[in-house]
Amino acid sequence: MTTQTIGNYINACYPAIWINTFEENRCINALHHIARESELEMKVWSCTEGYLDYTNSMDDSDSGMTTAQEALEHITDENQNHSNTIFVLKNFHHYMDNPYILQKIKDAILSCINPTNYIIFVSPKTVIPIEVEKDIAVTTFTPLDIEKMGEVLDRLTKPKDIVIDPEYRTLILKNSLGLTEQEAENVYSLAYTIHREYGADAVKTIQEEKANIIKKTGILEFIPPSNNISDIGGANEFKTWAKIRKESFSEEAKAFGVQSPKGVLLCGVSGGGKSASARALGNLWQLPILRFNIGKVFGSFVGESEANMQTALRTSESMSPCILWIDEIEKALAGLGSDSSGSGVTSRVFGELLTWMQEKEKDVFVLATGNNINALPPELMRKGRFDEIFWFDLPDNSERIEILSIHITKRGRDPEDFDLSLVSESTEGFVGAELEQVIIDGISLAFADRKELSTSHLITAADQTIPLSSQRKEEIDTMRTWANNNARSASTPIKKSVKRITKSTTTSNRRLS
Repeated sequence: MTTQTIGNYINACYPAIWINTFEENRCINALHHIARESELEMKVWSCTEGYLDYTNSMDDSDSGMTTAQEALEHITDENQNHSNTIFVLKNFHHYMDNPYILQKIKDAILSCINPTNYIIFVSPKTVIPIEVEKDIAVTTFTPLDIEKMGEVLDRLTKPKDIVIDPEYRTLILKNSLGLTEQEAENVYSLAYTIHREYGADAVKTIQEEKANIIKKTGILEFIPPSNNISDIGGANEFKTWAKIRKESFSEEAKAFGVQSPKGVLLCGVSGGGKSASARALGNLWQLPILRFNIGKVFGSFVGESEANMQTALRTSESMSPCILWIDEIEKALAGLGSDSSGSGVTSRVFGELLTWMQEKEKDVFVLATGNNINALPPELMRKGRFDEIFWFDLPDNSERIEILSIHITKRGRDPEDFDLSLVSESTEGFVGAELEQVIIDGISLAFADRKELSTSHLITAADQTIPLSSQRKEEIDTMRTWANNNARSASTPIKKSVKRITKSTTTSNRRLS
C-alpha cells in the first residue's frame, strides 16, 4: 500500500488504521510527512518510552505512560480537549488478547470520531480479534522498490566514490528486493567489506545473506540459482514452454502486450525431475526462487495462521518478479475439508491462497510440485490458477540415455565410454532420481573392484535396484489415467508415449519367444 493511500484513509477520516510492516522507522517517518502536509499533530507511543510528541521536536512530556491501558486512556482524555491528532501505537499486537484492552480500543476509536483524531497501529504482525475487526482498517506499508533500493545503495557508495558496473548494479538491486532498508544497508556494507568492490562475488554474498534473512521467517526459503535447464534430462515439452516465456516478465514484453505467466503445476512420479526443473526454471528466467513451506504457516494462536499466510504472500510480492515454489503441495494441503480443530483454519488459509493466486497483480510466478495428484483439491486445478499442468512420466528409452549421460558427465566421465543403450534397457521403469543413483552405486562398485567405471558396473547397480514403478504400479497407473485427460506431458504426448511403451513390450516378447 502506498503512502498516498494511507494519506487518503486519513483524509477520509478513518478513525483507526492498522499498518502491517517490518519497517517501523520508515513507516513512522512517512506518517510524520503525511501529518505535516495535512496540518495534523502526531504522537508516537511505545511500551518503553511512552508518548513522544513528533509535532514539537519529539518532546517526551508524556513519556511516563508506558502501559497499553495508559496509552489508550490518554487518547480518550485528549479527544475531549484536542482534535486533529494522529496517535501512533507501536507493536500493539502483543496486547490484543486482553478483553479489557480490546474494550478500551473500542472506546478510544469511538472517542476519535467527533474530534477527528486518528489511531494508527504500526506492527509487523496483523492481529485483530473479531471484537474490533469492523472498527479498524487494515493495510500494509509499501516495501522498497528497485528505485528506492538504488537510493540506499547510492547513499553508501557515493560518499566513498565507489563505481559500480551497471550490470552488477542491476543484479545487486534485483537481489535486494524484499529486504527492509536496514537489511539492505547491512548486506551492502557486508558485501563491500568482504570483497572491496561490487562485482560478481558481491552479488553472491548478497544472495547468501538474503537467503539467511528470509530463512528466519521459517515459512519462506530463498533458493539461490543452481542447475541449468540443460541439466534436466527429457522433459522437452516443459523446457520448450519455459524457453518461450523466458522474457515474459520484461518491460519490452509487457509493452508488446504479453501477459506474464501465472504459474504451473508439475505433477508426476516421485523422483521424476520436478524439483530439479523448478530450480532450473529460476536459473533460466534469472528470477529468485522462494520455497514456500505452507505447513509452517499454521500457528496455535487465533489469527496467527492467516497472518503468517499474509506475510508470506506479501514477502513474495515485494520480491517480484520472482518464483514462489510450493513443493509437495498435496502434503501441505493434507486434511483440507476435515479440519479436526473445527475452526476451519486450513480452509481459510487455503481459500486465501486461492484468491491471491487468482487475483494477484504482482509478477509472482507460482510453481507447485506434487506427487499424489489424487489428493489435490479440485479448486486448485481450475483454469486461472495455473497456466499449465505438466505431467512428468517415467522416462522413455531416449530420455533415460540422456539422463544417464548427464549424470556421468557430472562425475567427470565421458558418456561415449559406456554402452548407455544397454544400461537403458536394464533401467526401464526407472525415474531420474533412480537413474542418478545407478551411476552413484556403479562408481562405488567400481571403486570396490579397484577398476575404472564400466558399463557392467552400471548394469549390476541397476539389477540391484527395485524401481518405484514396480513398488507402486497401481498408483502410478491411476495417475497416468488422470494425466491423459487433465495434464500436458512434460516430454511427449502421453498417449503416444503409452503406445511406444506397448510396442517396445511387444517387441521384447517376440524376441523372447
